[in-house]
Amino acid sequence: MSAFLGHIHYWLYNKIRRVVERENLIYTKAEQKLGPAVDEIRQQVWQTYGEPLPDIDLAELIDQSNIHGWLQRQINIAETREATLIKELLDTYGDEAKTIIEESFEEHGAICGRRAKESNSYNAAGIGGLYKALNDYLLNGMPCDQSDMVTENTSSKLVWEGEVCLQERNWDRAGADFKLMKKFYQRWTTSFVESLNPGFTYRQTADTLTGDKVNRHEFLAK
Repeated sequence: MSAFLGHIHYWLYNKIRRVVERENLIYTKAEQKLGPAVDEIRQQVWQTYGEPLPDIDLAELIDQSNIHGWLQRQINIAETREATLIKELLDTYGDEAKTIIEESFEEHGAICGRRAKESNSYNAAGIGGLYKALNDYLLNGMPCDQSDMVTENTSSKLVWEGEVCLQERNWDRAGADFKLMKKFYQRWTTSFVESLNPGFTYRQTADTLTGDKVNRHEFLAK
C-alpha cells in the first residue's frame, strides 16, 4: 500500500468501523435484555483485545510509517474481539444470546443497506450495484487478500466463489463456532441486500466447511 493516506485506506477503515459498530450493537442489545453482567463479559474481552477504535478521523489514529500493517492489525483485532464477545455471550447465556446476536446482525445489515441506498452511490436496480455495495460495506480482508471470482452475472442472478473465508482465521483465534459465525454473516448479508434492493435476496450454496471445494454465494431476483 501507499506510504500516504488515500481513498483505499479510508475505504478499508470504514469497513473496520462497521464491525466495531456491530459489536457495540450486540453489546447494547445483550445488556438491555440480559442485564448488567454483560458488561463484565465485555470488560474481560477488552482486557484481552483493547477497547474499540474511537470514532475519529483515520489520520489521527493510524501509524503513518506502517499503514498496511496497522490496517491489517485492526482487521484482526476487530473481527477477533467481536467473535470473542459472541462466543462468551453464547457460552454464558446459550440460546437467549443466540437470538440477540441474530437480531443484531440482521438489524445492522439493514442499517448498512439503507445507508448504501441513501448514498445514491450504487445502481441498486442492477445486480452489479448490489455486488459493489457489498464489497464496500462488508469487511473481507485486505484488498490484496481478495480471491473471490464472479462466475455468473445476469440481470437476475450473480454468483461468486472463493476458496477461503477470510474471517475464519480470526474466528479461530477467538475459539468461536465457525458454522454459527457464518450463519450470522449470512443473516447480515441477506438483510443488507434486501434493504438496499427488496427485489433481490442472497444465499450461500456451497461451503468449504461442509466439504465443498469453494464457498459459493448468489444474489437472486425474487
